[in-house]
Amino acid sequence: MSAAPSAVLAPGVPATAPGDPASPSRWRRRASALLPPVLAYLVSHLVYTVAGLLVSEPFLPVSGRVRADSGLYALVASRGYELFLCDADPDLGPMFAPGAWCGTAGWFPLYPGLIRVLTWPTGIGEYEAGLIITEVCLLLSFVLLWRLLRGATRPVATAVLALATLLPAGVYLHAVFPMALAGALLLGCVTAVAARRWALAGLAGALVAAAYPMGVAVAAIGFGAVLTLLGRRELRPWAAVRAALAVCGLPLAGLGAVFGVHRLTVGHWNAYLMIQEHYGNGLHNPLHSLAELATEPSVIPIAEPRQDLLWVLHVFTDAELWWSLALALLAVAAAVIASGRGRLRPFDAGLAIYAVALFVGPLIAGPGVSQYRSHTLLLPVLLVLRHLPARLLWPFAAVAGVIALPMGMLFSTWLLF
Repeated sequence: MSAAPSAVLAPGVPATAPGDPASPSRWRRRASALLPPVLAYLVSHLVYTVAGLLVSEPFLPVSGRVRADSGLYALVASRGYELFLCDADPDLGPMFAPGAWCGTAGWFPLYPGLIRVLTWPTGIGEYEAGLIITEVCLLLSFVLLWRLLRGATRPVATAVLALATLLPAGVYLHAVFPMALAGALLLGCVTAVAARRWALAGLAGALVAAAYPMGVAVAAIGFGAVLTLLGRRELRPWAAVRAALAVCGLPLAGLGAVFGVHRLTVGHWNAYLMIQEHYGNGLHNPLHSLAELATEPSVIPIAEPRQDLLWVLHVFTDAELWWSLALALLAVAAAVIASGRGRLRPFDAGLAIYAVALFVGPLIAGPGVSQYRSHTLLLPVLLVLRHLPARLLWPFAAVAGVIALPMGMLFSTWLLF
Protein backbone atom coordinates (compact mmCIF):
# COMPACT_ATOMS: atom_id res chain seq x y z
CA MET A 1 0.00 0.00 0.00
CA SER A 2 1.48 3.29 -1.02
CA ALA A 3 2.14 5.96 1.55
CA ALA A 4 -0.54 8.61 1.93
CA PRO A 5 0.39 12.04 0.64
CA SER A 6 1.82 14.24 3.37
CA ALA A 7 -0.75 16.87 2.53
CA VAL A 8 -3.46 14.45 3.65
CA LEU A 9 -1.71 13.33 6.83
CA ALA A 10 -0.66 16.88 7.87
CA PRO A 11 -2.61 19.62 6.11
CA GLY A 12 -0.31 22.46 5.20
CA VAL A 13 -0.44 25.56 7.39
CA PRO A 14 1.06 28.81 6.16
CA ALA A 15 4.40 29.44 7.80
CA THR A 16 3.13 32.81 8.97
CA ALA A 17 -0.62 32.93 9.50
CA PRO A 18 -2.30 36.33 9.28
CA GLY A 19 -3.28 36.21 12.96
CA ASP A 20 0.06 34.86 14.18
CA PRO A 21 1.60 37.19 16.78
CA ALA A 22 4.95 36.64 15.09
CA SER A 23 3.63 37.77 11.71
CA PRO A 24 6.10 40.19 10.07
CA SER A 25 3.20 42.35 8.94
CA ARG A 26 2.04 42.69 12.53
CA TRP A 27 5.55 43.66 13.67
CA ARG A 28 5.75 46.18 10.84
CA ARG A 29 2.47 47.70 11.95
CA ARG A 30 3.70 47.95 15.51
CA ALA A 31 6.98 49.49 14.41
CA SER A 32 5.09 51.92 12.18
CA ALA A 33 2.85 52.89 15.11
CA LEU A 34 5.92 53.66 17.24
CA LEU A 35 7.68 55.71 14.58
CA PRO A 36 5.79 59.03 15.10
CA PRO A 37 6.29 59.20 18.89
CA VAL A 38 9.94 58.18 18.58
CA LEU A 39 10.48 60.88 15.96
CA ALA A 40 8.76 63.42 18.20
CA TYR A 41 11.04 62.38 21.06
CA LEU A 42 14.14 62.85 18.88
CA VAL A 43 12.97 66.15 17.35
CA SER A 44 12.28 67.57 20.82
CA HIS A 45 15.91 66.85 21.73
CA LEU A 46 17.02 68.53 18.54
CA VAL A 47 15.04 71.68 19.37
CA TYR A 48 16.76 72.13 22.73
CA THR A 49 20.15 71.11 21.40
CA VAL A 50 19.85 73.95 18.87
CA ALA A 51 18.72 76.29 21.66
CA GLY A 52 21.84 75.41 23.62
CA LEU A 53 24.09 75.92 20.61
CA LEU A 54 22.62 79.40 20.09
CA VAL A 55 23.95 80.42 23.51
CA SER A 56 27.10 78.27 23.29
CA GLU A 57 25.95 75.88 26.00
CA PRO A 58 25.76 72.07 25.70
CA PHE A 59 22.32 70.57 26.23
CA LEU A 60 22.60 66.82 25.74
CA PRO A 61 25.13 65.99 28.53
CA VAL A 62 23.88 65.46 32.06
CA SER A 63 25.36 68.83 33.06
CA GLY A 64 23.12 70.49 30.46
CA ARG A 65 19.99 69.12 32.10
CA VAL A 66 20.76 70.00 35.73
CA ARG A 67 19.38 73.30 36.94
CA ALA A 68 18.23 74.91 40.21
CA ASP A 69 16.04 72.37 42.05
CA SER A 70 17.78 69.39 40.42
CA GLY A 71 20.34 69.58 43.19
CA LEU A 72 17.64 69.45 45.86
CA TYR A 73 16.07 66.32 44.36
CA ALA A 74 19.55 64.76 44.30
CA LEU A 75 20.08 65.67 47.95
CA VAL A 76 16.78 64.07 48.97
CA ALA A 77 17.76 60.95 47.05
CA SER A 78 21.19 60.71 48.68
CA ARG A 79 20.57 62.01 52.22
CA GLY A 80 16.84 61.99 52.81
CA TYR A 81 14.76 64.96 53.92
CA GLU A 82 16.08 67.80 56.06
CA LEU A 83 14.34 70.67 57.83
CA PHE A 84 16.08 73.34 59.90
CA LEU A 85 15.85 77.00 60.78
CA CYS A 86 17.56 79.13 58.16
CA ASP A 87 19.20 81.11 60.98
CA ALA A 88 21.21 78.00 61.85
CA ASP A 89 23.12 78.27 58.57
CA PRO A 90 25.40 81.34 58.34
CA ASP A 91 25.06 81.38 54.55
CA LEU A 92 21.27 81.03 54.44
CA GLY A 93 20.39 83.09 57.50
CA PRO A 94 20.89 86.55 55.93
CA MET A 95 18.80 85.55 52.90
CA PHE A 96 15.57 84.90 54.81
CA ALA A 97 13.50 86.46 57.57
CA PRO A 98 14.12 85.37 61.17
CA GLY A 99 12.29 82.15 61.99
CA ALA A 100 12.12 80.98 58.36
CA TRP A 101 12.58 77.28 57.67
CA CYS A 102 15.04 75.81 55.17
CA GLY A 103 15.94 72.33 54.00
CA THR A 104 14.86 69.87 51.33
CA ALA A 105 11.36 69.08 52.60
CA GLY A 106 9.89 71.57 50.13
CA TRP A 107 10.16 69.01 47.32
CA PHE A 108 8.00 65.95 46.73
CA PRO A 109 9.36 62.41 47.25
CA LEU A 110 8.47 60.21 44.26
CA TYR A 111 11.19 61.38 41.87
CA PRO A 112 14.06 61.34 44.40
CA GLY A 113 12.72 58.02 45.67
CA LEU A 114 13.04 56.51 42.19
CA ILE A 115 16.50 58.05 41.84
CA ARG A 116 17.48 56.31 45.08
CA VAL A 117 16.10 53.00 43.81
CA LEU A 118 18.23 53.35 40.67
CA THR A 119 21.46 54.53 42.32
CA TRP A 120 21.51 52.02 45.17
CA PRO A 121 22.17 48.85 43.12
CA THR A 122 24.00 50.47 40.20
CA GLY A 123 26.29 52.98 41.89
CA ILE A 124 25.60 55.65 39.27
CA GLY A 125 25.24 59.28 40.32
CA GLU A 126 21.98 60.90 41.31
CA TYR A 127 21.95 63.24 38.32
CA GLU A 128 22.61 60.39 35.90
CA ALA A 129 19.83 58.32 37.47
CA GLY A 130 17.45 61.28 37.35
CA LEU A 131 18.18 61.82 33.68
CA ILE A 132 17.56 58.14 32.88
CA ILE A 133 14.17 58.34 34.59
CA THR A 134 13.41 61.56 32.71
CA GLU A 135 14.34 60.13 29.31
CA VAL A 136 12.37 56.90 29.77
CA CYS A 137 9.30 58.80 30.98
CA LEU A 138 9.52 61.34 28.15
CA LEU A 139 9.58 58.62 25.50
CA LEU A 140 6.75 56.82 27.26
CA SER A 141 4.75 60.06 27.31
CA PHE A 142 5.01 60.44 23.54
CA VAL A 143 4.01 56.80 23.02
CA LEU A 144 0.98 57.07 25.33
CA LEU A 145 -0.11 60.35 23.74
CA TRP A 146 0.09 58.85 20.26
CA ARG A 147 -1.92 55.78 21.34
CA LEU A 148 -4.62 58.00 22.78
CA LEU A 149 -4.79 59.83 19.44
CA ARG A 150 -5.63 56.65 17.49
CA GLY A 151 -9.20 57.74 16.81
CA ALA A 152 -8.19 61.11 15.36
CA THR A 153 -7.48 61.78 11.70
CA ARG A 154 -3.81 61.55 10.79
CA PRO A 155 -3.36 65.31 10.11
CA VAL A 156 -4.95 66.22 13.45
CA ALA A 157 -3.02 63.55 15.38
CA THR A 158 0.25 64.70 13.82
CA ALA A 159 -0.51 68.32 14.71
CA VAL A 160 -1.24 67.39 18.33
CA LEU A 161 2.00 65.41 18.51
CA ALA A 162 3.84 68.44 17.10
CA LEU A 163 2.31 70.56 19.87
CA ALA A 164 3.64 68.12 22.45
CA THR A 165 7.08 68.25 20.82
CA LEU A 166 7.11 72.05 20.86
CA LEU A 167 5.43 72.68 24.21
CA PRO A 168 6.77 76.13 25.19
CA ALA A 169 8.13 75.05 28.58
CA GLY A 170 8.89 71.55 27.35
CA VAL A 171 12.59 71.92 28.12
CA TYR A 172 11.67 70.86 31.67
CA LEU A 173 10.42 67.54 30.29
CA HIS A 174 14.09 66.90 29.40
CA ALA A 175 15.62 68.11 32.65
CA VAL A 176 16.54 66.43 35.93
CA PHE A 177 13.14 67.40 37.32
CA PRO A 178 10.03 65.27 37.94
CA MET A 179 8.09 66.82 35.05
CA ALA A 180 8.50 63.97 32.53
CA LEU A 181 7.69 61.46 35.27
CA ALA A 182 4.52 63.36 36.14
CA GLY A 183 3.62 63.73 32.46
CA ALA A 184 3.89 59.98 31.81
CA LEU A 185 1.81 59.20 34.89
CA LEU A 186 -0.81 61.75 33.85
CA LEU A 187 -1.15 60.14 30.42
CA GLY A 188 -1.27 56.74 32.10
CA CYS A 189 -4.14 58.04 34.22
CA VAL A 190 -5.98 59.27 31.11
CA THR A 191 -5.45 55.88 29.45
CA ALA A 192 -6.96 54.13 32.47
CA VAL A 193 -9.89 56.56 32.61
CA ALA A 194 -10.55 55.97 28.91
CA ALA A 195 -10.74 52.23 29.66
CA ARG A 196 -12.91 52.89 32.76
CA ARG A 197 -10.35 51.22 34.99
CA TRP A 198 -11.02 53.51 37.90
CA ALA A 199 -8.71 51.96 40.50
CA LEU A 200 -5.77 51.98 38.09
CA ALA A 201 -6.53 55.59 37.17
CA GLY A 202 -6.64 56.51 40.85
CA LEU A 203 -3.33 54.76 41.51
CA ALA A 204 -1.66 56.66 38.64
CA GLY A 205 -3.17 59.85 40.05
CA ALA A 206 -1.79 59.09 43.51
CA LEU A 207 1.69 58.76 42.04
CA VAL A 208 1.30 62.06 40.15
CA ALA A 209 0.29 63.74 43.41
CA ALA A 210 3.41 62.35 45.08
CA ALA A 211 5.63 63.56 42.24
CA TYR A 212 4.84 67.27 42.03
CA PRO A 213 2.74 69.71 44.10
CA MET A 214 0.35 70.66 41.30
CA GLY A 215 -0.07 66.99 40.41
CA VAL A 216 -3.03 66.62 42.76
CA ALA A 217 -5.09 68.43 40.10
CA VAL A 218 -5.13 65.06 38.31
CA ALA A 219 -8.24 64.29 40.37
CA ALA A 220 -10.14 66.63 38.03
CA ILE A 221 -9.60 64.27 35.08
CA GLY A 222 -11.38 61.35 36.71
CA PHE A 223 -13.98 63.57 38.34
CA GLY A 224 -15.01 65.10 35.02
CA ALA A 225 -15.13 61.69 33.36
CA VAL A 226 -17.30 60.15 36.08
CA LEU A 227 -19.60 63.18 36.13
CA THR A 228 -20.04 62.93 32.34
CA LEU A 229 -20.88 59.22 32.49
CA LEU A 230 -23.32 59.83 35.33
CA GLY A 231 -25.01 62.60 33.34
CA ARG A 232 -25.36 60.24 30.36
CA ARG A 233 -26.69 57.52 32.68
CA GLU A 234 -23.88 55.22 31.62
CA LEU A 235 -22.96 54.81 35.29
CA ARG A 236 -25.41 54.11 38.07
CA PRO A 237 -25.19 56.43 41.09
CA TRP A 238 -23.45 53.97 43.40
CA ALA A 239 -21.07 52.88 40.67
CA ALA A 240 -20.29 56.56 40.06
CA VAL A 241 -19.62 57.07 43.77
CA ARG A 242 -17.18 54.14 43.83
CA ALA A 243 -15.45 55.38 40.69
CA ALA A 244 -15.20 58.92 42.09
CA LEU A 245 -13.73 57.64 45.34
CA ALA A 246 -11.02 55.87 43.34
CA VAL A 247 -10.14 58.62 40.86
CA CYS A 248 -10.43 61.50 43.33
CA GLY A 249 -9.72 59.84 46.66
CA LEU A 250 -6.49 58.08 45.67
CA PRO A 251 -4.77 61.26 44.39
CA LEU A 252 -5.70 62.95 47.66
CA ALA A 253 -4.27 59.92 49.47
CA GLY A 254 -1.09 60.35 47.42
CA LEU A 255 -0.82 63.94 48.63
CA GLY A 256 -1.51 62.76 52.17
CA ALA A 257 1.31 60.24 51.81
CA VAL A 258 3.71 63.11 51.07
CA PHE A 259 2.70 64.79 54.32
CA GLY A 260 3.09 61.44 56.08
CA VAL A 261 6.62 61.00 54.74
CA HIS A 262 7.53 64.47 55.96
CA ARG A 263 6.04 63.73 59.38
CA LEU A 264 8.11 60.57 59.69
CA THR A 265 11.36 62.04 58.39
CA VAL A 266 11.51 65.60 59.75
CA GLY A 267 8.80 65.59 62.41
CA HIS A 268 6.40 68.03 60.72
CA TRP A 269 3.55 66.91 58.44
CA ASN A 270 3.42 70.44 57.00
CA ALA A 271 7.17 70.73 56.32
CA TYR A 272 6.51 71.44 52.65
CA LEU A 273 4.29 74.39 53.56
CA MET A 274 6.79 75.64 56.12
CA ILE A 275 9.55 75.88 53.52
CA GLN A 276 7.32 77.30 50.79
CA GLU A 277 6.20 80.07 53.14
CA HIS A 278 9.60 81.76 53.10
CA TYR A 279 9.37 82.00 49.32
CA GLY A 280 6.10 83.89 49.67
CA ASN A 281 4.07 80.96 48.35
CA GLY A 282 0.69 80.17 49.89
CA LEU A 283 -2.83 81.30 49.09
CA HIS A 284 -3.12 84.23 46.67
CA ASN A 285 -5.78 85.81 44.51
CA PRO A 286 -5.09 84.21 41.10
CA LEU A 287 -6.12 87.37 39.25
CA HIS A 288 -3.67 89.43 41.27
CA SER A 289 -0.95 86.85 40.58
CA LEU A 290 -1.71 86.91 36.86
CA ALA A 291 -1.64 90.71 36.79
CA GLU A 292 1.70 90.80 38.63
CA LEU A 293 3.24 88.23 36.31
CA ALA A 294 2.01 90.14 33.27
CA THR A 295 3.20 93.57 34.39
CA GLU A 296 6.29 92.99 36.56
CA PRO A 297 9.70 91.99 35.16
CA SER A 298 10.50 88.29 35.42
CA VAL A 299 12.58 87.06 38.33
CA ILE A 300 16.29 86.81 37.52
CA PRO A 301 17.42 83.71 39.44
CA ILE A 302 21.20 84.18 39.16
CA ALA A 303 23.53 86.94 40.33
CA GLU A 304 25.37 87.50 37.04
CA PRO A 305 22.98 86.92 34.14
CA ARG A 306 23.83 87.43 30.52
CA GLN A 307 22.62 90.96 29.84
CA ASP A 308 21.86 90.25 26.19
CA LEU A 309 19.28 87.64 27.22
CA LEU A 310 17.32 89.65 29.79
CA TRP A 311 14.85 90.92 27.19
CA VAL A 312 14.39 87.31 26.05
CA LEU A 313 13.61 86.33 29.63
CA HIS A 314 10.95 89.02 30.08
CA VAL A 315 9.32 88.62 26.66
CA PHE A 316 9.20 84.84 26.35
CA THR A 317 8.24 83.91 29.91
CA ASP A 318 5.26 86.23 29.41
CA ALA A 319 4.59 84.64 26.02
CA GLU A 320 4.65 81.17 27.61
CA LEU A 321 2.13 82.31 30.22
CA TRP A 322 -0.34 83.59 27.61
CA TRP A 323 0.16 80.57 25.36
CA SER A 324 -0.68 78.28 28.27
CA LEU A 325 -3.79 80.31 29.05
CA ALA A 326 -4.79 80.02 25.39
CA LEU A 327 -4.27 76.25 25.58
CA ALA A 328 -6.55 75.96 28.60
CA LEU A 329 -9.24 78.04 26.90
CA LEU A 330 -8.90 76.10 23.64
CA ALA A 331 -9.28 72.84 25.55
CA VAL A 332 -12.54 74.05 27.11
CA ALA A 333 -13.78 75.27 23.70
CA ALA A 334 -12.81 71.97 22.05
CA ALA A 335 -14.69 70.02 24.71
CA VAL A 336 -17.80 72.15 24.20
CA ILE A 337 -17.58 71.66 20.43
CA ALA A 338 -17.13 67.91 20.82
CA SER A 339 -20.11 67.75 23.18
CA GLY A 340 -22.29 69.59 20.67
CA ARG A 341 -21.29 67.12 17.96
CA GLY A 342 -21.83 64.09 20.17
CA ARG A 343 -18.12 63.19 20.07
CA LEU A 344 -17.12 64.08 23.63
CA ARG A 345 -15.39 61.22 25.41
CA PRO A 346 -15.62 61.26 29.21
CA PHE A 347 -11.90 61.94 29.66
CA ASP A 348 -12.23 65.02 27.41
CA ALA A 349 -14.53 66.62 29.97
CA GLY A 350 -12.10 65.73 32.73
CA LEU A 351 -9.15 67.16 30.83
CA ALA A 352 -11.00 70.43 30.17
CA ILE A 353 -11.61 70.83 33.91
CA TYR A 354 -8.03 69.81 34.63
CA ALA A 355 -6.70 72.41 32.16
CA VAL A 356 -8.38 75.22 34.07
CA ALA A 357 -7.33 73.81 37.45
CA LEU A 358 -3.72 73.36 36.35
CA PHE A 359 -3.47 76.91 35.00
CA VAL A 360 -5.18 78.54 37.99
CA GLY A 361 -3.52 76.39 40.68
CA PRO A 362 0.00 77.84 40.37
CA LEU A 363 -1.50 81.35 40.33
CA ILE A 364 -3.23 80.60 43.63
CA ALA A 365 0.08 79.38 45.05
CA GLY A 366 1.54 82.76 44.12
CA PRO A 367 3.54 84.61 41.47
CA GLY A 368 6.76 83.35 43.04
CA VAL A 369 5.94 79.81 41.90
CA SER A 370 7.53 78.72 38.63
CA GLN A 371 4.43 79.00 36.46
CA TYR A 372 6.11 77.78 33.28
CA ARG A 373 7.44 74.65 34.97
CA SER A 374 3.96 73.76 36.22
CA HIS A 375 2.58 74.35 32.72
CA THR A 376 4.50 71.32 31.43
CA LEU A 377 1.78 69.31 33.20
CA LEU A 378 -0.68 70.64 30.60
CA LEU A 379 0.78 67.98 28.28
CA PRO A 380 -2.28 65.62 28.44
CA VAL A 381 -4.62 68.55 27.78
CA LEU A 382 -3.39 68.54 24.18
CA LEU A 383 -5.55 65.44 23.63
CA VAL A 384 -8.73 67.51 23.75
CA LEU A 385 -7.49 69.60 20.83
CA ARG A 386 -8.01 66.61 18.50
CA HIS A 387 -11.59 67.88 18.18
CA LEU A 388 -10.28 71.01 16.42
CA PRO A 389 -9.22 71.21 12.75
CA ALA A 390 -5.56 70.72 11.85
CA ARG A 391 -5.50 74.09 10.08
CA LEU A 392 -6.01 75.72 13.50
CA LEU A 393 -3.59 73.46 15.37
CA TRP A 394 -0.58 73.93 13.11
CA PRO A 395 -0.36 77.75 13.59
CA PHE A 396 -0.76 77.18 17.34
CA ALA A 397 2.13 74.68 17.17
CA ALA A 398 4.23 77.19 15.20
CA VAL A 399 3.74 79.80 17.91
CA ALA A 400 4.67 77.18 20.51
CA GLY A 401 7.92 76.50 18.66
CA VAL A 402 8.74 80.20 18.48
CA ILE A 403 8.47 80.31 22.28
CA ALA A 404 10.09 76.93 23.00
CA LEU A 405 13.43 77.78 21.36
CA PRO A 406 14.12 80.93 23.46
CA MET A 407 12.88 79.12 26.57
CA GLY A 408 15.52 76.48 25.85
CA MET A 409 18.12 79.21 25.53
CA LEU A 410 17.07 80.66 28.88
CA PHE A 411 17.21 77.25 30.52
CA SER A 412 20.70 76.59 29.18
CA THR A 413 21.95 79.89 30.62
CA TRP A 414 20.35 79.34 34.06
CA LEU A 415 17.82 82.14 33.58
CA LEU A 416 14.85 79.85 34.32
CA PHE A 417 14.29 78.34 37.73
